[in-house]
Amino acid sequence: MMTKIRKAGVYFTTIIITIWFVTQTLYPASQALTHGFGAYYSAARLLQMGQFSAQVYDPAYFRPIVRTDSHRQADDIYHANPPTTSLMLWPLSFVSIENARLIWTLSNALLLFGGLALLLFAFSPRPTLPMAALLASLGMLFQPALENIRLGQAYLLIFGLLALAVVAWSKWGKTAPLGGAALALALVLKTAGWALLPVLFWQRQWRRLWWAVGVVGVILIMTLPLFPPPLWQRYGQLLNETSRSAATCAAAYQTTRSLLCRLFVFDSVWNQTPLANLPWLASILLISLALLTLGFILTLARRNETLALIAALAWGVIFAPLGEQYHHTVMLIPLSWLILRWDRLNWFSQGCLIAAVFLYISPLPGSNENGLLLAYPRLYGAWLTLAALFPRLEIRDSSNLQS
Repeated sequence: MMTKIRKAGVYFTTIIITIWFVTQTLYPASQALTHGFGAYYSAARLLQMGQFSAQVYDPAYFRPIVRTDSHRQADDIYHANPPTTSLMLWPLSFVSIENARLIWTLSNALLLFGGLALLLFAFSPRPTLPMAALLASLGMLFQPALENIRLGQAYLLIFGLLALAVVAWSKWGKTAPLGGAALALALVLKTAGWALLPVLFWQRQWRRLWWAVGVVGVILIMTLPLFPPPLWQRYGQLLNETSRSAATCAAAYQTTRSLLCRLFVFDSVWNQTPLANLPWLASILLISLALLTLGFILTLARRNETLALIAALAWGVIFAPLGEQYHHTVMLIPLSWLILRWDRLNWFSQGCLIAAVFLYISPLPGSNENGLLLAYPRLYGAWLTLAALFPRLEIRDSSNLQS
């Protein structure tokens, strides 16, 4: 148990971090019109005015709209987003962009703390105020979440939805509809949470799968008048082109694919100094690593159902085709689970957790061609988190509901 002095130290530190978070991140973000948010808002406005079409995927058409809506403060494209992403800020498209930005920033803060509170009460053996302060401090220092708030991105919403899905399935065993609906919304809005699907299938969780896939189907059918098949076809084409682009070699994409691309794929624009030009080796390593780690998760998925879902979320971030820093906001779910179970971790998992937290709260390094391997701290943090989870996966969960 914590002594009174230690508790006071935790509370004092949390207050200092909160002041820093509000003054250096939350308030400035609420006043800034940035890319990310600018694209979401403009897409929602086009939808509201009945002008959303396949043209949004043409930068020559969409970028001037973003610049106009943001009073020339933001510039962005819509390429990597499904048509249904435009639904996300549709309720805010009826107010000015400045008011929408303020509301969205405050909503992101609520999603951050609400998601962490949900995880605390679901997975802590004994929720305490010091533990709540510790998790809140992690959230306010977590660089992917801060980047999400600064840019008005969508991944704190995704974090909240996926946290709700995992908690609903692990703690509220009879709430397959709630968990399925939460996963469905993450899939529809940002094609996020897809890594949970193979685990649910392997675990034979048919009701959960049915609800997730069913809600996705209902939403897609209901929105067909807004998003007809040609629009989805155009999105699919661009997603395929983007995922194959050499631009994914840039360290801005904190994924295993990007790292292997930087190491083994030459490109005259994006990667002029790989260790060797062996693109076939990069592909083999990527596929092998993805299948091996997923296979391990699935092998133990019926032994520890909840933790398999949490590990799958980390796996999905690590092997995402595209994944910038803010995509790693979802990693708050496995990190929180590990922190809340600190006393039950072995020395290996504890060491991996400490290193992962350090990598996630440290700023990204500056551009440095000589520091190729140092340019992926978020990716290494995700790998360390997954490594910390693996020993716990081997421990059978007698309840099949909680880990």
